[in-house]
Amino acid sequence: MPALWNILYKTLVREYYRQNTGFLFLVLMFGFGILRPEDHIALAAYVFASPFLLALVFGLWALYHLKTLFFVRQRFLWDSHSFLYELVLVPNAVRRFLLWAVQMMLWLPVIAYAAFVGYYGWKSGQYSAVLCTAGYVLLLPLTGVWVYEHRLFRPNPDTRLNLLSAYINRRFTKPYWSYFVLYLFNQAPVLLFLTKVFTCFVVVGVCKLYPTDTYDERLFSLAGSALGMVHLVVLLHLYEFEHVQLPFLRNLPLTLGQRFFNYSCLFALLMLPETLFLFRYLPKEVSSLYALEWCGLLIGLLWLIFGRFLQKHHTMEHLLKLGVYTFVVLYFLIMFRLPVTIIIGVCLSAGVWLFNRYYYRSEYLVDSKALEPRPED
Repeated sequence: MPALWNILYKTLVREYYRQNTGFLFLVLMFGFGILRPEDHIALAAYVFASPFLLALVFGLWALYHLKTLFFVRQRFLWDSHSFLYELVLVPNAVRRFLLWAVQMMLWLPVIAYAAFVGYYGWKSGQYSAVLCTAGYVLLLPLTGVWVYEHRLFRPNPDTRLNLLSAYINRRFTKPYWSYFVLYLFNQAPVLLFLTKVFTCFVVVGVCKLYPTDTYDERLFSLAGSALGMVHLVVLLHLYEFEHVQLPFLRNLPLTLGQRFFNYSCLFALLMLPETLFLFRYLPKEVSSLYALEWCGLLIGLLWLIFGRFLQKHHTMEHLLKLGVYTFVVLYFLIMFRLPVTIIIGVCLSAGVWLFNRYYYRSEYLVDSKALEPRPED
């Protein structure tokens, strides 16, 4: 069994944390870089005292659970990981224990945070809520074992034709900016759902947190920077979608100005849920003008990220590092009170310049070895 665990650890657990380093770092920075320890303690006591808020936290943890399930199930579909299906030859008890151990390792961030807040909840006397939380954290990973077992014994699930989608495709002409959104709904629904739920939760949390202490508008700017970096993977899908699914796009008779307008509409559509939540829960102390600047910051960051993709194809590992470094730079610029309009201007200008220079030169590299520097370089 140690040999089997070593294989599963290297192929699933270690790869998950390697590919999600940027996401986990952003969550850690936003959670512990903005909220003080005493804020977390007060929040824990408040959540354990409210069944509704506790259920909301359980829902957020369930979303993270779905993210881990999606990652492992995707690995089962990879040809390079087809050897994992040999697990069906392992005795049932051993196989299920190994799958449970994998899920618990992926569940470690939630376990660590639940233990942290549960300690202070227990000290405040919320015994029943803490025990309920402990049971939830320990039992939910068992559903992962069932999901993985289902995939192992059904390696090639049948696909069903969506009749509604077929009818809409025949009856209506879709604008360009809708193609990628429909692609996300069909091919990456879990990514889209988790991204939007997380970003909208961040927006609502910042809006609710703002009136509780002596925060200024930099809190919203930091949140906007984090949201832009969270969309790195979404824009990577856009880059791959256009190069793989729509290779003829660059041959269409459209000017760069028309293409710029189409991409701007697409980016605005992607950030529409966050914008609606912002204006719905906008604190009275924050002006509507700053809210518009915040929306401009998101669009500028998306243009900067997309322009960087056009300049150079990135591996996922390098992509996550790029997101972390960019967020750190934005963090210090915002904390030193650099005006948001200047950040918007720099991001938008850099993104448009990269778009104008590299749009027709960009090349999607299927083989990751082609990204390695050559000896003569």
